[in-house]
Amino acid sequence: MKNLTISFKPILLVVICFVFLSCTQVKKDKLPDPQIAAGIAKVTGKVTSFHLKKGEANPTLNLSVPNPVTAEPGKFETKLSNDGSFYFEVPVECTFNIGMIWTDAFDDNCVSVGLIPGEVTKIEISYDTTDQLKATMVSSLGLSSSDLPYYYKMFINFIEDREDQSCYTMTPEDFSHFAIEKLMAQRLKRSIIDSLLSDKAKNLITNQLKLMYLGGCLLTYKDYITTNYLNFKPKGEPDNFTAQEPNRSYYAFLKEFNLGDPQYLYNDRYSMVLKYLLTNKTLNIPAIKDMPVEVWLKEVKTIMADLIGSDTGLFYNMLAANAYALQFNNEIKPLSDKQKENIRSYFKNEEVTKILLKRNEEIIKLDEENQHIITTINTTPAVPKEALMNAIISKYKGKAVLVDFWATWCQPCMVAMQANKVVKSEMHDKNVAFVYITNLSSPMELWQEKIKMIGGEQYYLTNDEWEYIMNSFEFTGIPSYLFYDTKGIMKNKITAYPGAEKMQKMIGELLP
Repeated sequence: MKNLTISFKPILLVVICFVFLSCTQVKKDKLPDPQIAAGIAKVTGKVTSFHLKKGEANPTLNLSVPNPVTAEPGKFETKLSNDGSFYFEVPVECTFNIGMIWTDAFDDNCVSVGLIPGEVTKIEISYDTTDQLKATMVSSLGLSSSDLPYYYKMFINFIEDREDQSCYTMTPEDFSHFAIEKLMAQRLKRSIIDSLLSDKAKNLITNQLKLMYLGGCLLTYKDYITTNYLNFKPKGEPDNFTAQEPNRSYYAFLKEFNLGDPQYLYNDRYSMVLKYLLTNKTLNIPAIKDMPVEVWLKEVKTIMADLIGSDTGLFYNMLAANAYALQFNNEIKPLSDKQKENIRSYFKNEEVTKILLKRNEEIIKLDEENQHIITTINTTPAVPKEALMNAIISKYKGKAVLVDFWATWCQPCMVAMQANKVVKSEMHDKNVAFVYITNLSSPMELWQEKIKMIGGEQYYLTNDEWEYIMNSFEFTGIPSYLFYDTKGIMKNKITAYPGAEKMQKMIGELLP
C-alpha cells in the first residue's frame, strides 16, 4: 500500500498549535510550564503584501487554536479587509497559546501567532511570489520572527520525510527500540534545521514531532507494521498480512517520552496520544462513565504506572480530562449528573471543571442536532476496482455529489467536516448527495462511532480499492474531494479543505 500523507493546510488546525503558560522562572531553551485556564484571546494584524484585484472577493483568513482539555481544535475565519488588515477574538483553554494563520493566498504556508488572554497580539505578515512567507509579532512570547513561519516548515519536513526501513519481521519489543533509537532519531535530525529556530521553538517542535511519531507509529503498531510489510515484502508474497498483537510489556517504551512533562501541553498531539492510550485494547483502560475520578484513576494506575514511570502528576489529570473529552467527541454524549458531580469534586484546578462543563453544554446542543442526522452505511459495489468509483456515483443519478476521502486518524479531515457542517446545513434542501469514503486504516469500531455525527452516504473500502482510487485521481493526501454534477460528470477535484464559503460555491456550481 502506498504511503499517504495528510493535506497540509487543515493540518494547521491541530498539529502545529501549542499552548503556552506562565511561570515565575523561564528557562532560555523552553517556554514557561503550562497551566490550564479558559479565556478570550485577541489578535490584530495585517497582510502587508495583500492587494485586492478588481472583481475579486476579499479572501478568508483562517486561524486554528489547540484545545488540550476538550481535545478538539478550534477553527475560526475572518475576512481580510481591503487594506489587508484583520482581527480575531477567540476562546482558548490556556493562559498562553500559539495558533496558526493561513489563507489560500499563502498556498501551503502558514504562520504562528501568539494567543494570550488579556493581551492583544499584533502581527504583520508578508508573502511574495517567490513563495517566501515572513512575519513579525509583538507579543510577550519569546519567539523570533524566524520561528513564526519556519516552525511550520520543520513540521512539513518531518511529514514529507518518507525514508523508512523494513522492520515487519522484528518482534514488537525489538521494533520499539529500533523505531525510537534509529528511525525517529534520524527523522528528527533530518527535519529540524537548527540555525533557523530559537532554542524555545526547537524544543517545541521536537516535542511535537516525538508525540506525532508516538501516535502515528508506536501506538498504532499493527497499522504501521502492516503498511511496512506491504511496502517491503518480497515480490510474489501475498498482500494479506496480520501483524502480531503486542502484549502489555511492549508499551514499556512510554517511559522514554516522559508523558508527565508539562511542556507537552504546548503540543496538540498530546491529546492525540492520550486518546490512543484510552482506546488501546491491550491496555484496556476502562471508560470513565459514572466512576468517581479517584476510583477510576486507581484502576488506571495499576495499568499504567510502571509503563509511564510514575503514579502521580499531570499525566493522570490530563488523562482523566481527556476521558470525558473522548465521551464528548466520539459519542456526542453529554455528561450525566453523576459525572458532573465527580468532575467538580476531583479537579483542584477549577478552570478544568469550567472548561469541561462548558463543553458539555455544547455537546447537549450537538446531541439535539444529531437527532436529525441520517447516516447510511453502504455496501461497496461488487465490481472491479477500476469500475468502483463510477458504480458509487451512479447510485446518486440526478444529484450533485461531493465525495470526501477521509480517515478517522486524520485530524484535518475531522476539522474540515466540522467546518463543512454549515455548508451541509445550507444545502439540506438542495439536490446534493454527500458521500464519504475511507478504508481499513480507520478502525471499524471507531469509524462506526464517528459516522454517527457525520451523516451522509458512508463507504468503507479495502486498502487495495482505496489505493487504486487515490492513484487514479492522483491524490497524495487527505482530505481530498471529488465534485460531480447531476449528470454524473466529474467537474473538479481538490486536496485540502478550501473553506466553507468556497466549498459551498463549488457545490452550487454543480447544480443546474
